[in-house]
Amino acid sequence: MPFETPNLPLLVSRTSADLEGSAGLRRSDSAVLARVHPAAVYGLYQYLDWQYRQLFPDTAEEEALLRHGSSRGVYRKEPTHAGGVALFVGSTDAVVDAGTRLERDGVLYEVQAGVILVGGAAVATIRAVDAGVQGNQSAGAVLQLVSPVLGVESSVTVGAVGITGGTDVEELEDCRARVMARFRNVPHGGSADDYVSWATDQPGVTRAWCRRNWVGPGTVGVFVVNDAAADITLPAADLDRIKAALEALRPVTPELVVRSPVLRPVVYRIDLTPDEPRVRAAVEKALQQLHDRESDLGARMLWTHMGEAISGAAGEKDHTLVQPADDVVPAAGELLVYGGVEWL
Repeated sequence: MPFETPNLPLLVSRTSADLEGSAGLRRSDSAVLARVHPAAVYGLYQYLDWQYRQLFPDTAEEEALLRHGSSRGVYRKEPTHAGGVALFVGSTDAVVDAGTRLERDGVLYEVQAGVILVGGAAVATIRAVDAGVQGNQSAGAVLQLVSPVLGVESSVTVGAVGITGGTDVEELEDCRARVMARFRNVPHGGSADDYVSWATDQPGVTRAWCRRNWVGPGTVGVFVVNDAAADITLPAADLDRIKAALEALRPVTPELVVRSPVLRPVVYRIDLTPDEPRVRAAVEKALQQLHDRESDLGARMLWTHMGEAISGAAGEKDHTLVQPADDVVPAAGELLVYGGVEWL
């Protein structure tokens, strides 16, 4: 039976009754004591109640939650710096020194190693000065030199793979989910759950899957995505970083493969009643939530669940789902993602 914390008025009443239980208490020193003492005791009850909540990771506040996590080897993910390469153009033999700074939309970058322009161009490795997702840039983005460099044009172009790998500090509830998962799934020295835990402990990974014998006996395939990014698949540099981290944790026997799943968009064709903008928006939201809830690596998406999601959208009276016409079954390394709606 759960413990019920008595409220302040009840404590005052109990103490008054214990002292004398007469109406004369109202104007006596005892009446004052009967109110001051329970007020102090009430604070102690509240503190004990707070302490109780800190005992469990699902109700603990930040400091206690991080303590629970550290005791199980789960730590809050720190923000990471974005990095990549950029193309400098200018005069042959011009020098771009290490530490040269560039800027775009208030975000600063630094050249990691100096380069000399050959044939009027050179590629340099750059890194965001501050950690966080704001440092990520798409391929072809143009950065500007903060200070002029002799013989080098002020505009610098981001390379073909973009500037990637920047992540913010992990949200507390995401950290809580990983801590609770570690409590539920005790490490077993290299089980499938262990690989998933090791992968999701890495910055930039929000979901992971483990598949045994992926490319033959003795191999383990780990698939990772980052749902916080516009493109949830991870670039090669991040996959290499994650693989290196897992190599230090895995048993010595398996051969490890780390990759992102192949995204397979599911495009819907729907005849909707009533066909109104607000109802369309509700249907699209319901389908996106369906994918967030049920999409799994290589897992079938049920046609009946698609229809159920559409029918549950606010304002929908009737619909005909023309495409897909049946369950959607991805290949083993594919992940079904929402691909939009064509309205009929």
